[in-house]
Amino acid sequence: MRSLAVSTKRLMALCFLSMLVFSCSKDAENPLEVNGTITETEVKTVLDIDQVSGVTDQLVNEIFQAGDSAKNLNLTDCYQADYTDTGFKVTFENCSVDNSENLNGTISAVYEIGMNTSNVVVTFTNLMVGDIAINGTRAFSFSSENTENITFNITSDLVITMADGAVIKEKGNKVVGILFDGSFENGVITLDGQWTVEADGNTYVVEVTSLLETPFGCTYVSKGSMTLAKNGLQVSVDFGDGTCDDMATLTYPDGTTQEYSLND
Repeated sequence: MRSLAVSTKRLMALCFLSMLVFSCSKDAENPLEVNGTITETEVKTVLDIDQVSGVTDQLVNEIFQAGDSAKNLNLTDCYQADYTDTGFKVTFENCSVDNSENLNGTISAVYEIGMNTSNVVVTFTNLMVGDIAINGTRAFSFSSENTENITFNITSDLVITMADGAVIKEKGNKVVGILFDGSFENGVITLDGQWTVEADGNTYVVEVTSLLETPFGCTYVSKGSMTLAKNGLQVSVDFGDGTCDDMATLTYPDGTTQEYSLND
């Protein structure tokens, strides 16, 4: 059982690292609303939602790895941690992690480590990252059998309140893969799934239609496609053939195409 727990912790660490790959583009500027179109900022919004909770994801990983050895968290005495054999609950009061924004609120997790599959359910309760509030859950499920090609199933139900009062909601399922293809240099991070993002009064429904791939060393998704529906308007977003660049092509129902840079 101990070896399974160690393997699970390693897989959990890889999971959080892989999620960061899909949330490293530049902060989006305020979009220019144009009826009947989808702006490049809106495309970034549905891809970058994990950037908002990236600090907390990394923190959860550190807590998970540390177990009851609190010294590994690099925190001061501004938190209270309670560990059990099946999870933990940590409450923060003006904590700073690696010079991050102050943390206040609670993170709790419950995990089940099985012979083949492990599950972790993380709950954020009024967690403040600086002026940003996070509430909701993220559930992770993964296999401990194959440590070369790893797949994580992630179910999110998050409500994020920004400093200006704007509310962003994400709900749905993502499948994140880490594929090494025989060597680290040839490795890729993949993303599949279907999820919904609510932001700025709009609802975006995202469905991956061809597996999204980001090779190790690339900043942006470089291969695959997805559909993006906004208030009845649906477009196809194509990220290319595998070239490591920052470009994506939108195709509207009438066949009109438009190229966007994810780096602008």
